[in-house]
Amino acid sequence: MSATPSTKMNGKSINNQALAKFIKKLTVSVSHSESIDVVKDCLNQAIAYPHQLKFNNNRLYLGGLISLLTGIGYWLYLAGQSKQGAFTGTDLFVFGLCAIGVIIAIFKLIRRKNSLSKLSNLLRDETLKHLYNMTDCDANYLNAMTHKFVDFQRGNYSQRLEWGKEIDFHSDLGLIRASVVYHHYVDKRTETYQVSDGKGGTRTRTRTVYDHYYRQGVIFPIINNTSHLVISQSRLTKKWQQNFMPASREFEKRFRVQAESEFNAAKFLEPVVVIACEQLANELNDLTIEFAYDGSLLINQKHTNLLEPAMDYDISQPEKFKQELLNETSLSTVNSIFGFVNQIIKHSASPLK
Repeated sequence: MSATPSTKMNGKSINNQALAKFIKKLTVSVSHSESIDVVKDCLNQAIAYPHQLKFNNNRLYLGGLISLLTGIGYWLYLAGQSKQGAFTGTDLFVFGLCAIGVIIAIFKLIRRKNSLSKLSNLLRDETLKHLYNMTDCDANYLNAMTHKFVDFQRGNYSQRLEWGKEIDFHSDLGLIRASVVYHHYVDKRTETYQVSDGKGGTRTRTRTVYDHYYRQGVIFPIINNTSHLVISQSRLTKKWQQNFMPASREFEKRFRVQAESEFNAAKFLEPVVVIACEQLANELNDLTIEFAYDGSLLINQKHTNLLEPAMDYDISQPEKFKQELLNETSLSTVNSIFGFVNQIIKHSASPLK
């Protein structure tokens, strides 16, 4: 016997309820997971789920549409009765019910969409946490880094590293622990604006404006014998007094260089490294490559989603999502930076000994 329309609608409702419970269960399971196996198990459960991992929203669309059309129809009815400007309590009650119906439909649609998005992002974050062995950076370390690098001195009002994550980098020197940091700085300025003076004219006033800027970079421990060198696409605070420019028009157009020693800058910026800098600048905006006084390296830039890469798939397509998640190239920008650092390690005239 074929299912009646009522049974079909009930089935869809039950499936929506079951899916909501399933999403909640996976979210709890994968939160603060202790190993990649937990994440894989959740993904396998999603793949084995007997229905599509998508909510059936037809009833919400229908209910919202009926509420909207009812409200519009009732307003047109009142307009035909020449009562637009004199709504009764009953009229307002009808309009209120229609508005509530539309709002509830929109709220539920957004909540369902967000539950899938939240689970997808959580699975992504937990996967990357295990693949790259991520841990939080210590607050004292972040404070020390803020004062170590010239690029972190941007901002005439405030500078701060808001957070950082240590991650594994399998370099040509072996395993290195690098730190991805979130850089927030603020410029303070005064601007003038015009207001009415109440007499047909204008009056000039001033106000203080705080411009907020965000950057994200990667800090590496010592990888070679280079130090006291800043290569940046921005004009930064002058920390080192010597200038140097290699024989490359492209490099000269893109970068400014400051160093403690012109000789050491020239030693580092051999042709292969110069080309690598130019190529990295093609991928990253407002790039800074800086070796601090102790030789530690910072690569900082404008892109602020280094650890939150956009994904082509989500949990609604669990098999493809799993395949994408377990591919370490997900952190494409970080991996570009890692590739650049490996080029420095290979070709630097001052290798670490």
